Order: sequence, then C-alpha cells, then structure tokens
Amino acid sequence: MKDVHAIQQALADQYKLERVLGQGGMGVVYLARDLMLERSVAVKVLGGSDAQDEAQRERFLREARTAAQLAHPNIVPIYMADEAAGHVFFVMGFVEGESLGERIASRGRLDVGDVIRHLREVSWALAYAHARGVVHRDIKPENIMIERATGRAIVTDFGIAHSHTHSRLTLDGGVMGTAHYMSPEQVHGLPLDGRSDLYALGVVGFLALSGRLPFDAAATSAILVQHVSQPAPLLREVAPHVPAPIAAVIDRCLSKLPDERFESGEALAEALGAALTASERAGESEASGAGGVVSEDEAMLIWRRAAQLQAEAAHRLEERARQQASSSPSPTPSGGYRMRDVESAAVEAGISRHFVALAKAELSPVALVKRPQELTTFEERAARRWFGSSRQSLSVSRIIHASPRRVLQAIGRTLQQQPYGLALQRQEGPHPLDGGVLVFDVPSIVGAGYPWTYVRYGVYAKQLRLGIRGVPNEPAQTEVTLHLDMRVGIRYNLRASAGMTAGASGAGGLVTALVTAKTLALTGVALALPAVGAAGVVAGAGAMFCAWAYRYGLEKSRAELDAALGAIEADIRSESLFGVPVARDRVMRVEDLVG
Repeated sequence: MKDVHAIQQALADQYKLERVLGQGGMGVVYLARDLMLERSVAVKVLGGSDAQDEAQRERFLREARTAAQLAHPNIVPIYMADEAAGHVFFVMGFVEGESLGERIASRGRLDVGDVIRHLREVSWALAYAHARGVVHRDIKPENIMIERATGRAIVTDFGIAHSHTHSRLTLDGGVMGTAHYMSPEQVHGLPLDGRSDLYALGVVGFLALSGRLPFDAAATSAILVQHVSQPAPLLREVAPHVPAPIAAVIDRCLSKLPDERFESGEALAEALGAALTASERAGESEASGAGGVVSEDEAMLIWRRAAQLQAEAAHRLEERARQQASSSPSPTPSGGYRMRDVESAAVEAGISRHFVALAKAELSPVALVKRPQELTTFEERAARRWFGSSRQSLSVSRIIHASPRRVLQAIGRTLQQQPYGLALQRQEGPHPLDGGVLVFDVPSIVGAGYPWTYVRYGVYAKQLRLGIRGVPNEPAQTEVTLHLDMRVGIRYNLRASAGMTAGASGAGGLVTALVTAKTLALTGVALALPAVGAAGVVAGAGAMFCAWAYRYGLEKSRAELDAALGAIEADIRSESLFGVPVARDRVMRVEDLVG
C-alpha cells in the first residue's frame, strides 16, 4: 500500500490511479484516469526490487519502445513512457473487457465461430508485428484481451518481445516465455521468427476450442520436454465437435518444425477464414456460431430492429443521466448474408452486439411463437392515438452490485424457481457474459399471486429476453435488462379495442333504435340524431376503456419486470450474508452456462 501511495504521488500531476488491473513478472498495471485528456488508461509500473535493477529497467522500457513502434487495431497502443520520482512507468490504452484466459476459465471451451474470429484478429496483429521485425515470444490467452463492446481481440504485453532493433535480453541460464505455449525452438533457445508465435497461437486455439491444453504436466520441465519430443494430440480426437477443416489448421500450427507451419500470420488468418467457410458449407452449423445465412431482407430487418432497440436503450440511459451512442445501419449490398457478417456490420455501424442478439432472438426461426411482424404505419398511428405511444418494446434495467458471473448465477437460481417459473428456451448470440441474450418462455398460469399476470395477459408477451452487461470500469457492478417485445400485444389490443368499440357501437345503436321506435309510436316523431349521438358516446367510452386498460397493463408489466430484478438482487444479498445460496430446483440449464 505504501508503494501505491508513493506511485500516486509521483504521477499525481498527470494521472489518478483507480485500481489494480493485474500484476505480473514485469510490474503492476493500474487503471488510471488521464487528468489532461479525461480518459481511462492503463499505467504499467515497474515495482519492487526490479525497479532498482538496471537490466530489468531496460527490459521494461524496451517493452514500451517495442510496442510503441506498432500501430494496429488489434495491438494495444502505447501513449508514453517516462520516469517520475524513481518510478519507471509507461501508459497504454485501457481495454474495457477481459482476457481470453479469463473467458476460457469462466466458460470452458468457447464457440467455434468466436474462437476463429479472435485467432484471425491476433494473426493479423502478429503479421503486422513480424513484418516490422518484432516477435512477441509470449502469446498466451492472458495476453489477448477481448474488448467488451466490440468483441475485438487485442494483443498486449510485449515485455519479452524481441526486435531486431534492440539487444536481446534473456534470463541467465533459462528461457523466456510461458511453458505451456513455448515452441520447440524457443525451448531450445534457438533464434526465433514469427512462426514461433504462430505455434503459441495454435496452443491458444487448441485450448479455446477443446477446453484443455495439448501438453500439461505437474513439472514445468516435463511440459517443455513434451513440446520438444512429443507430437501434439490431434484436435479432433480431443474435441470431436470442432469441424475437420478448422482442426486441420490448428494441428498444422502445432507442427514441431517451423517450416511445416504457416509461413506468416496473413497465411494463417486466410486459412482460418477458408476453414470456417468450408465448415459452414458442409453444414457443420456450430462452426458459424451465428445461425447460418440470412436473406438481404432478413439482414435489413435485424439491423433495423437492433438499431431501434439500441435507440430505446439510449433513451432509458438518458433518464439515468448516462449516455449511450446509437446509430442506424449502413446500406447493404444485394444477395444473402452470413449471420456473422450481419453481426460484424452492425458492430461497425455502432450497434452493440447485445442489441443484435435481441433482434436475432425476436426473429429466430426456432422460436416457439410465431415471429412478430413489423407494425404497419396504420397500426403505429392507431397505437399512438389509442394508447398514447407506439413503442414496440418494453425494457426494464437495474444496476446490481455484483460481478456479471455472480449475477448470472443468481438469475439461474431466481427466475427458474417458483414463483417466477420461467423456462430457459434458448441462448441467442454469444455467451450471456459476452453480450448474448437468454430467451425464457413465460408460463401461462392463471391465479392469485402469479408474478407475470400483466406480462402474459396485459401485453400478451409469451417470451421474455434477458441480457447482462458489466458496467464500464466497475468490475463489481452489472446491468441486467429484461426485455419484452410488445408488437404482438399492440396488435392484439388494437383488434380487441376495435372489436369492443364496434360492439359498443352496435349495442348503443340497438338501444337507441328501441328508444326511437317507442318514441315514434308514442309521439310520431323519430329521434334519429340522439340515436347517432348515443352510439358515438358508447363507442367512445369503449375505446377509452381499452386504451386505459392497455396503459394500465403496461405499467403493471413494468412493475412485474422490476420486481423480478429485485428478486435477483435480493438473492445476491442473501448469498453475501449467509455464504451459501439456498438449494433450489430447475436451475441447471442456466447454471450450465457458468460452470
């Protein structure tokens, strides 16, 4: 703690340290606030006895100099390096997200499509570095960050990278790197080129796709011997779900001889892309991770709906004095689209993957209910006139003071047990912790105390969608959003209102006709105008009642969603107080998502 205070005092004129992001052999990384530019940055400080060792100081600054040469969207940027009051430090871009290692640890093996996308991005970054004479030498999941907002992979930590422009610094009597990911030539201490990094990336891919390492042992020396002397297991033998073309690319990366691997990062990226396409064409749908191919009209519908959902979310955030950007998708070319390309285009247009997943969940062909159609212009106008609003979705959010993983576990315990009794129908998009959406079926129950009365029978929502997102710069805070698609309910209530109004008009006309006939018989004068007026009054009263009933049901639905969020929050508080959550049933399907 004393060192932290000393470092903060040394950097007080430029940066405010907020919390520790990580600690490794080359120093401590802090999340900090750049006071001049008002942005979040990561500050890496060489600490302890290493700060007094000249060789270590040179290695530390060499990391900054090496990385500063590289300007690539998949490499963390270096802003500056300096020394203040005896503290050597450098400042780099802050990546809001988690490392690939953290993601694998929390989820096990990852979606094939997501893994291929990450490996291709890292391959491009390595190709860029290798072309400039820089070999990373420590590629591993912990040095690959996944940006939460975009899902982009970003390579970090060039602490032991070798550049032809700098002297090569090694540890006396040893090798530098991480044992599980070291190439055979790196173990032998031979000269390295970019193909050594591609071997390490192959190990990363093997782990991400299978959930296990190709080589492992209790002793580090045994792992190094395996890298040198034992052939890597074939990926398909360990993970049969991985499509054969993709497994073949990973197996080639793990070849013992550099000449048998891919010659460059670009070649590896191209091979991965071709393997994914071949897997999709062969019908191995799991490889796509995104639901196959959609038509141009369906792609446009997803983009339009996702942009609409994000715009509504931005409006909710403004109400809490927070801002969120929203944008409309760009025009599309003709023809069909792979779903992963639809997602990528939406992200590039500024639409969060979370809202793309919500739109896909609404349009998914595996939904148990019929896909809701877009409201017509006439229906939108009628909804605004009768109900006071034509909003097509209802979303309720709450910030819960717990990590996303704990919140997801609490969701599984709470929403699937009584009284809520939701049934997990499917997962849409990426993992829920990565912006995906959980789709629950709302049971059709009638009775006192049923917590979804107005959701099910007020706005006629048969499904509920749930998304969770970590709060930026706050690892112990999570935003949970419950979302209802109201288009079916709007259309149903419009028809019910029209029917009731017509019925009321008919009843009013019948009553008035009887009164008019009686009056005519008694007085000889027909009261036609009062008849029309009475029918209009009754019809108007019917329309007003329907509009009031719908608005009332909408507010009650909002309250029911908020109560469910409160139950999740209460579950977490109870776990924090008592230590162990109460055993409950019907939670396994969500629990499986979080291990």
